[in-house]
Amino acid sequence: MVDELFALHEASLIASWRLLAAADPAAAVVDDVGAVTMTHPHPALCNALLRSPAGLGRIRRLYGGRHHAVWVRDPYPALDAALAAAGYRRDERTVPMVLDLRQEPAADSTAEVVQVDPAGVAEHSGVGRAMLAGVPHAYGHATAGWESWAVTVLTGAVANVSFVGTRAEFRRRGLARAVVARALRDARGRGATHATLQSTAEAVGLYRGLGFRDAGAWQEWVAGGAVSAWGGP
Repeated sequence: MVDELFALHEASLIASWRLLAAADPAAAVVDDVGAVTMTHPHPALCNALLRSPAGLGRIRRLYGGRHHAVWVRDPYPALDAALAAAGYRRDERTVPMVLDLRQEPAADSTAEVVQVDPAGVAEHSGVGRAMLAGVPHAYGHATAGWESWAVTVLTGAVANVSFVGTRAEFRRRGLARAVVARALRDARGRGATHATLQSTAEAVGLYRGLGFRDAGAWQEWVAGGAVSAWGGP
């Protein structure tokens, strides 16, 4: 079952990358047997999913010295060894999660949540409006005063949730839960049968409380002394 959930999550993630790339003529997604790569003017969206050691050569040629992150399903010793030998180091580890939306998702009345421009979510996330401006099938939600926010990208019948954030002074008040709950209900209303996301270890409890199930783990790797450009999608 975990493998099935992970496959659903991975397919939705790749589809969301394609939609993000569709909004920028300088962005592209290439999917082959060795890797899936996304190039984008914003370094936080220069990511690759490594499927086999043979795919690492294309990744290195594609990005060169540009900041990028390589994602590997964890554990995967052969890919870990190839990345370490090539000078990459472990960075963030996230938990892919999946929710079945064929049943009504939990409601939450903690705060007033409204629909917003996804570009506004990008701005409040500190990455600039352009990252989400004009992305097809993207929907933003936020509390009325922009204390907390999230974006869903509808990839067929699966809603990919990302850009979940809360201003520091408003954390631990249930606002992110309220925003995501509203986003899920709206996604279901648009025909989504499932939702996926990837969570930090700290936020797993929040999403489990909304009904999400763990689907494995992603280990992100970055080159040399690089640091994450942004902890987003």
